[in-house]
Order: sequence, then C-alpha cells, then structure tokens
Amino acid sequence: MSGNQKGFILPLTMILSLLFLALVAHAIFLLNSDQVFYRSVISSFQLQQLRECALTDFNDQIQKNSLPETGSFVYDIGTVSYKTVTDGDQLTVLFTITSRDGKETNKMTYSLADGRPIDWIERTDP
Repeated sequence: MSGNQKGFILPLTMILSLLFLALVAHAIFLLNSDQVFYRSVISSFQLQQLRECALTDFNDQIQKNSLPETGSFVYDIGTVSYKTVTDGDQLTVLFTITSRDGKETNKMTYSLADGRPIDWIERTDP
C-alpha cells in the first residue's frame, strides 16, 4: 500500500479550507463596510439633530429680537456657532455645526418682516 500515491483527501481538504477562508475574508470585508456606513449615518443624524435644535433656538431668539451678531449654542452632542448679518429687512445667519464626528456650515436668510426663513443653503463649506 505504500506505493499508492493517488490520494484525494489532501487536495479536497486544501480546496475546502481555501473556500472557507475566502468566505471568512468576505464576511470581514462586509462587516467593515457596514461599520463605515453605520458611522456615516450616525454622524449625519447627529448633524441633522443639531441643525434642528439650532433652528428652534434661532427662531426663538429672532422672535424675541435678542439674537446677537455672533454667538454659539452648546448642546449635549455638539456645538453650533453662528454669525449674523442684517441687510435691510433680511437677516442672514451663517452657522457652523460641529459634532464629535462631523462638521458642516449652513447659511439661511430670514425675512424680519415675516419672521420666517426665505432662503436655505446646506453644507456651504468647500
């Protein structure tokens, strides 16, 4: 029996091991891709929440006529710093939203007569 060199177990084991390793590598790449996507969605959601909180605070302060030229709002998940410019009956607010994972700059224009936003530009930073 020592002269029989026509085995199939070793090649079969090698092929199955290679397929198993390929599946494990594929699962690792998918997991990494999902984690990157999840972090991106969380960052976008946090920026959106900060933007909505800032808009509420802007509206309140504009209604009370107490919005300073520059300032910031500090929240649990980030900070919104702003700068205002008054041009006639319009108020332009340029504000930067900063969270732990992201940062963006937005610009909006309010009509002081109506007390409502009339123009809005998101992510104005280059």
